[in-house]
Amino acid sequence: MALASPRPQALQQLLPLLRDQGFEGELNGLDLLSPEGVIPWGGLFLPDPSIARWALWRQPVGASAFSLIGQIHTLSTPAALAHLQDLASEPVHPWDALICSSTAGRSVVEAVLNSREEALAERSGGDVSRLRALRPQLPVIPLPLPDSAMAVPALDKRQARKALDLPEKASVVLWLGRLSVYTKLDPWPTYAILERVAQRLNNPLVLLECGPDDKPSQEQALLSLRKCCPHVHFKRMGGDEPVSEESKRQALSAADLALSLVDNTQETFGLSVAEAMAAGLPVVASNWNGYRDLVRHGLDGFLVPSRWASTAPLVSARLGWQQFSGIESFPVVAGALAQLVQLDADAAEKALVSLLASPLLLQRMGRSASARANELFAEHVVMDQYEALFAELELRRLAAPAEAGSGRAMPASLDPVQAFQAYPSHPSQPSAGKEPASELLDRLPKSLCEARAPLWRLLNESVPAGLKGDLHSDLLKKHPVLP
Repeated sequence: MALASPRPQALQQLLPLLRDQGFEGELNGLDLLSPEGVIPWGGLFLPDPSIARWALWRQPVGASAFSLIGQIHTLSTPAALAHLQDLASEPVHPWDALICSSTAGRSVVEAVLNSREEALAERSGGDVSRLRALRPQLPVIPLPLPDSAMAVPALDKRQARKALDLPEKASVVLWLGRLSVYTKLDPWPTYAILERVAQRLNNPLVLLECGPDDKPSQEQALLSLRKCCPHVHFKRMGGDEPVSEESKRQALSAADLALSLVDNTQETFGLSVAEAMAAGLPVVASNWNGYRDLVRHGLDGFLVPSRWASTAPLVSARLGWQQFSGIESFPVVAGALAQLVQLDADAAEKALVSLLASPLLLQRMGRSASARANELFAEHVVMDQYEALFAELELRRLAAPAEAGSGRAMPASLDPVQAFQAYPSHPSQPSAGKEPASELLDRLPKSLCEARAPLWRLLNESVPAGLKGDLHSDLLKKHPVLP
């Protein structure tokens, strides 16, 4: 295993934890301050979409020295959108990759890239096709579920309902995940639809909400909305507290189906939907974002049509500017946009009634959902796709043009001395480089050394090993020594 850190020697502290998890191999620490150490490994994996910035870090050793592999999660934050825009202007290449967790997520990446590439080509008089030829790969690979999530629930439905104090004969609908009006979903459409469904059923209807609230809690506001739905019984698990894995398993075992009418741009994949499918629950979900990659309409559950409101395009750019400029925060803008997402309430009601009124349909779709989860989300299935991608990137990198192997200087924006070269009045002087480390401490006031210690430590970690003596000499020139 190779892990990268700005302090690679500290990574050995992780070894006992890794051993507890079954890792028996050698742990190699790579230095994030120097790209040379990544070359033998062929690639650097990053858990976010920042590969364009890391492409700048890679420049001194050549663009084809190794691949950069990033991953998308939430795409609607200003930081994530900025990373996507960088892909059009920074030195990424086709032997790099940004892994998308859903086709909907990839469409966002492509939309941002198309817009940015066209703007750069228009501004420079360049060829937009050349920019597009340099794009990284954008494969769609789902998020994996651990083996523990793929196992058949240990509790049967009767035991789970007894443990949660739920009526044995009730219809139990599960919401799994955070309850956030701003960055997940507006719960009122779900409540209102379930109230309509409850009035059509012959047995009690329970909505089991499993997951944390936003901070600060929305509990009082949610209570007020629940009182408007007298035919629905609400059971809350979590709220102000995190939900344990054991409690989550109880909830999954007790439910008849999972309901997820998400309406927010924050969502890209739908891990809670995947978990519900793996537990053998059919899912009624909004046909929104990555959900359509997970649930097959009519097989594993039902997808509820979604659309942008007619006024959404009219306010979109103004909302986007307020988020980009910091006038409004990301959660507020995301929540406002979600108010303009409309779900087909009649279709959702019909889907829920069809499932809850037919035990055979529930069982058939639950089995189908479980099988699909094993086909898509099992760890070994997802890892096979990662390894196939790594092999493809290596072939692309080995076929890179010769000039891609030539190192280039870091840009001035990342090289402060280069950027501020006009500030000093005289050029640098060669350092003697012979001062021992202890000499610096012996010849300067102790209070000065203690106050400057964090700065000197950072410099000492950043300078190449063979030049530490030069650094000590330079610091003595900076700080005059008393007679």
